[in-house]
Amino acid sequence: MRRSIRNGQRLKDIKVVTKKNGTRYIYRRVGVNLIKLPDLPENHPDFLAAYVSAGNASPKPKSKAQSGTIAALVIEYRKSSDWLRLADSTKRVRIRILDRIRMKRGAGLVGDLLPAHIRKDLKEFKAGAANNRLKVWRALLNFAVNEGLSDSNPSIEVKPRHTITVPHRRWTDEEIEIFRRFWPIGSPQRMAFEVIYWTGARCVDARLLGQQMIDLHGWLTFKQIKTGGLVTIPIIANLPPWAKPLATDQKYLIECLSRHNNITFIVTNFGAPRSQKGLSQWFSKIASQAGLAQDATAHGLRKARAAKLAEIGAEVYQIGAWTGHETLKEIQHYTRQADKKKILLGTEQDQNAGNPLFLVSKNSE
Repeated sequence: MRRSIRNGQRLKDIKVVTKKNGTRYIYRRVGVNLIKLPDLPENHPDFLAAYVSAGNASPKPKSKAQSGTIAALVIEYRKSSDWLRLADSTKRVRIRILDRIRMKRGAGLVGDLLPAHIRKDLKEFKAGAANNRLKVWRALLNFAVNEGLSDSNPSIEVKPRHTITVPHRRWTDEEIEIFRRFWPIGSPQRMAFEVIYWTGARCVDARLLGQQMIDLHGWLTFKQIKTGGLVTIPIIANLPPWAKPLATDQKYLIECLSRHNNITFIVTNFGAPRSQKGLSQWFSKIASQAGLAQDATAHGLRKARAAKLAEIGAEVYQIGAWTGHETLKEIQHYTRQADKKKILLGTEQDQNAGNPLFLVSKNSE
């Protein structure tokens, strides 16, 4: 029987094992693991400290799993080069899903898996969660096939569920001006805006950008967390000729940098870098405070930068080098909302050149 603590509440997930000789062993269950606790009253400071410490421990797969089982496959997959190549953010998501698969399906044999088993496993989840879980099944079973642990990948025959995804909307030029008028240069809100808009970086990368990433020639270079690809962007460097129409945006960024004292560009009120989720939520909040719609997001600024690059006539490879997109499909997706008329008209310089045929006829009059 579990013992009560001083305020009458009971600590959760405690398991007491009493041997025939009277020896007792007390554990805290964390996931599928049992972590040993001292044999002390629950209100004892040392017991409470050990209880809290056990709860903070990261659950690890059991090392003793029967060969050929799904549980054993999960363990091997998490030791593999396939796993090590994944971004940390992807690993965090997949660990949670893999642990649930292992706890619920771990005793099953990999060789016995059929598409029907995968469908049954996904049935209880909503479309988005089911599709994420299916991705993990596919990666796990692809690993099994490549390692000779299975003859086939039954998850390939399972179709993802149809979902309606609302993409991030590109900011309009008017919204950009509204934000700039509301948040003055020198404010942390304006600093974050100019950094994200100029670089087109995802929040997961933007939160870490800083002075240390700018070389002697004024170019910012960083490695993307999501893809691992390198991005190089002129910050205080002279713009290449094709990027001259962006000079005003660069001027705003440089003015913000000149009034910023932290090494990291985007920080909290205490000077610490923001988390990815924290930055995204905070940015949506300050956009709303500026009077913009709720769908004016930080990622929408990334789309705005890609679209603006297309509108000034940047080549596809130049857009990719700036934004970090590596395929034509990705670039097309992000520039889909570019102003087609501006693309056809070209830059203001091109427009001022006029129509050669019109100029010739006018001069001949």
